[in-house]
Amino acid sequence: MSRQSNFSSALSDFPNGTTPRHSLLSARYKQSFAYLTLRTRMPGVMHQVTQRLFSDEPSLQRQYGEEVHKDIRQIAEALERLKTELSRDRMFQLFHGNEPDKIEWNAFLTELPYPKSCYFRSCWLHAECYLYRRIHSFFENSHFLTNYDCFSHLKREDMILSNEAMKTLARATYDLVGDFESFRKLLIINLWSSRFAMQLNSYEFKEHEHRESIDVLFQVAQIDRQLLVDDSWLIWKWHKDTQSTIIVDYICDNAGFELFTDMLFLGFLVDNKIADHVRLHVKAIPWYISDTTAPDVEWTVNHLIRHEDEYLSAIGRKWERFMSSEKIVIAPISHFWTGPQPYFAMVELDLDLYRLLTTARVAIFKGDLNYRKLLGDYIWDSSEEFITCLRGFRPTNICAIRAVKCEVICGLPEGKADALHRRDPRWIFGGAYGLIQYTDS
Repeated sequence: MSRQSNFSSALSDFPNGTTPRHSLLSARYKQSFAYLTLRTRMPGVMHQVTQRLFSDEPSLQRQYGEEVHKDIRQIAEALERLKTELSRDRMFQLFHGNEPDKIEWNAFLTELPYPKSCYFRSCWLHAECYLYRRIHSFFENSHFLTNYDCFSHLKREDMILSNEAMKTLARATYDLVGDFESFRKLLIINLWSSRFAMQLNSYEFKEHEHRESIDVLFQVAQIDRQLLVDDSWLIWKWHKDTQSTIIVDYICDNAGFELFTDMLFLGFLVDNKIADHVRLHVKAIPWYISDTTAPDVEWTVNHLIRHEDEYLSAIGRKWERFMSSEKIVIAPISHFWTGPQPYFAMVELDLDLYRLLTTARVAIFKGDLNYRKLLGDYIWDSSEEFITCLRGFRPTNICAIRAVKCEVICGLPEGKADALHRRDPRWIFGGAYGLIQYTDS
């Protein structure tokens, strides 16, 4: 029986509809984004990892010798087996290798009842996190490639291809006034950063518009974009309401150009004494293709320092100073960020991390995956309050900035989501709508 017929047989009883409200996102619903991701995107990701390994083999052999070929072959075979498991909706397997977080993962997997321990019938968050964790485990259990980041080339290429947008933003944000308007513009540019470089390249500047004006770039960032919730003023107020040292915890999303816009925003906070210290929370392992790791931060700072453009080089040197003086630091690495659990479980599963967050004035969670984990990958009523959907996760003041890319959403005005759905049933998947949400602790 072919893989295609196996797949069709395994999933023939799944509903041909969208994920209903008041349920966890799951790929068992064939019109869901979860289904599309597991059906097509994840096999494609695994294929790309295999192809990258083979293309890197000559350089890896120069670095490690011909014996690395055995690692490459074994990882490629493991990836192929994982694709087969996924296509047949098999159960998740326990970890038995050198994974530093295998105890936590195995405890979680053991408690999952059947069939919620199968790829397409589980919570989407569980399945997706498990797949990325398994992919990296193949490298962790190799002989030579334990520290190999199979996605690093994509993150670095994204930054290099965004060179012109970076130079423009660096000039526009140089010596920016430390007021609320500048804060909000940087925050919103950061929110829409995944498409900013593309929009800037295609934008036709009018005669009176200066390419290096923050006001113009702010407008460019918002082309064909709509902010559904804007709590930026509430976020701004946290530094006004205290005389004590202000620590900001920033839970990173993607590396590449998005990390550069993070750097501009966080540098603005420190430069203008809006924050005294910033802690960057990054991923412990290569994650979701583009998520930021500690080596990504180091590479980015060094890339900017060496850059021929004086403004970009100045940003790199400034960040080097910030990190040397510990005004900006990488927080202690936690595998909780690469686990499958929602954030309301943090207090039970990683009390040290939870306690660390309680020492911050605000924790800013960036990106769609962080938002899904904040809300437990659960489809709430779209008008439900943000604070309710956090389900008790309140270590400090919480801020979420996110371009909407899946069905998990809250805090909208009554009837707004229904009106958007009538206009475009796919509105929630394209990243054209954004949220800046905030709640006090």
